[in-house]
Amino acid sequence: KTYPRTGSLFGFVPADEVHTVCEKVMLVQRDFGNRKDRKNARLKYTVDTLGVEGYKQKVEEYWGKKFQEPKSYEIKDNCDHFGWVTDETRKHHFTCFIENGRVEDTAELPQKTGFKKLAEYFQSRSSSHGSFRLTGNQHVLISSVSDEELPSVKEIMQKYKLDNTNFSGLRLSSAACVAFPTCGLAMAESERIVPVLISKLEDGLEEY
Repeated sequence: KTYPRTGSLFGFVPADEVHTVCEKVMLVQRDFGNRKDRKNARLKYTVDTLGVEGYKQKVEEYWGKKFQEPKSYEIKDNCDHFGWVTDETRKHHFTCFIENGRVEDTAELPQKTGFKKLAEYFQSRSSSHGSFRLTGNQHVLISSVSDEELPSVKEIMQKYKLDNTNFSGLRLSSAACVAFPTCGLAMAESERIVPVLISKLEDGLEEY
């Protein structure tokens, strides 16, 4: 049943409306997607069922507005940019590398505990807007950190190695689905073998 599919263009959305429209796209999938059949549960199959124009109309109905005419654009990359950035409101954001999207505690990287400590810190401050965001590449943004909070956040991150971005470009760009032993559709290893495979490839690349 499955097949590769490129995205369909609905139209232009102003920057301050993007998050709202993304939510409506997901709500249409929630309400009209086939969640009973995992093999047919992805959004692209819902687009097939409703048609591109039908899905677009549903999004507009939920949104209460119309898409503008498409504008020219260029996608330069789809990579996450790891480390700190500061936005125009002086809030700080850090993209953490999460191998294969699995937050866990290991001897080398106690990330799960680190995120818990950060969450507790943000929660302890009534004025904090600190939050976590997931990226499309399975990584985590520690987001909306104020100037006042920055030293404490950096201290927690360093203690639990959340600030570690000292990985090869190959590893930073790698990703894998769960596969064995969790996924009933899997026919081979994926998540469990990728870190080992990357290490072997890194060793091989060092020779050249």
